[in-house]
Amino acid sequence: MATTRQQQTMRALLALLLPFAILAEGVGNGPVGVESPVPPHKVSPAEQCAFALPPELPYYWEPSCAMGLLGCMADGVHLQCRFCGEAPFTGLPCPLDAVSPAGETCAFDNAPTTPVYWDPACYYGQKGCFADSKHLGCRFCGAGDYLDIPCPYSACTHAVEPVSPYYWDPSCTLGMLGCRADAIHTQCRFCGKIPFQGIPCPESSRPPYDECWFPRHPKETYFWDPTCDWGVAGCWADGVHAECRFCEGNGQYAAIDCPVVPETTLLP
Repeated sequence: MATTRQQQTMRALLALLLPFAILAEGVGNGPVGVESPVPPHKVSPAEQCAFALPPELPYYWEPSCAMGLLGCMADGVHLQCRFCGEAPFTGLPCPLDAVSPAGETCAFDNAPTTPVYWDPACYYGQKGCFADSKHLGCRFCGAGDYLDIPCPYSACTHAVEPVSPYYWDPSCTLGMLGCRADAIHTQCRFCGKIPFQGIPCPESSRPPYDECWFPRHPKETYFWDPTCDWGVAGCWADGVHAECRFCEGNGQYAAIDCPVVPETTLLP
């Protein structure tokens, strides 16, 4: 009976805090003493390239490169390092694991009403590509004539990278929980983390299973506790998994013992 009351109390509190939680996602100041979130890192063989200065063009690792082939030896060091996708290498489509410069963005004279994202694999004539009439990799998606081109989560345009996972949900409408996560696109949706834990994230954007997930590293020690439940002190430490639990330290979790097996406890 007590457990039921605790669950009802927690749900009531979450309902009250929901508007503040959504607002907080757009605020850049995180909790005191934590690091800023780090965007997901896409591992690519092209990381073997060694440019003296960051290039302005996309590039990838091509084992079949040979001297004299267009785009090869892009970094001036490795023959296999190859430019692609943008002029003068538009005839070389970029693979999905190509590395695009951080500054590669669409540049519209007038803001489009159709969502866009950067697709390094674009080629001339491919539907949606060359959306801004300036960059081949700029691609329309997810609406109107481009409804058949699914938008990746990168189509969301957050002013500050949020601490909740998110994805592109074409079924979103205004007022639906988690939708309009970036305050711009209705289809940009939070998922998987309190208070959006009831919205499952697709595999491409969900936090890992069976381990704590902190975009911003906490000061507290934490561990994985399969016995965790609503209302139990320290549980839901990452806001995603009930089993993620804070322990020990000098604060409010000092009375919670961390496991004695070192590999099950993670330090901040």
